[in-house]
Amino acid sequence: MPDEQSYGEGVLADETTGEILEPGEDEADVEVDLSGWIWEVMEPAVRRERLAELRPWVKWLVRTYPWTLTHITPCWYQHRDVRELLTALFVSWVRTYSPGSKRDTAEVEWIDALYRTVPRVALQECTAQKHTDPRVREFKDDDRAFEIHSKVSEEMTVAALTHPGLAEMIRQGADQ
Repeated sequence: MPDEQSYGEGVLADETTGEILEPGEDEADVEVDLSGWIWEVMEPAVRRERLAELRPWVKWLVRTYPWTLTHITPCWYQHRDVRELLTALFVSWVRTYSPGSKRDTAEVEWIDALYRTVPRVALQECTAQKHTDPRVREFKDDDRAFEIHSKVSEEMTVAALTHPGLAEMIRQGADQ
């Protein structure tokens, strides 16, 4: 059990991290399983359930960080790329703020990721009042062109070079 400090009737916090612990909860007992957040492999019922779980968190995000309103449109869930980015932020947020071992700067790192990621969800075609379906562009991956490139292009056939940082990497590895 972690070292605990009492904060009034029945409220305990880990002295090391300051995190509030539920009664009888040991940090080692808390396990967060986030493997079920890959949208394409979810069954439709699970997809709807996860979206319903993500939505209040997105509402919390724009309420807590009002500047995100200029980037996150109300139709965010209708755009696969935006949904993926917000899911990544959500899963990262859960990992950051769940009890357990983590880096001393995990929360600051999450906030930094928020500031780097949210501008990427801005949609040129949508506004707070209007949704526009994303343009579907076809991705033509030509097998023949790929095979030719991988077998005969200079990029794929030039001899390997020694990386300029290799000597230092070897020294660093030797020191360990």
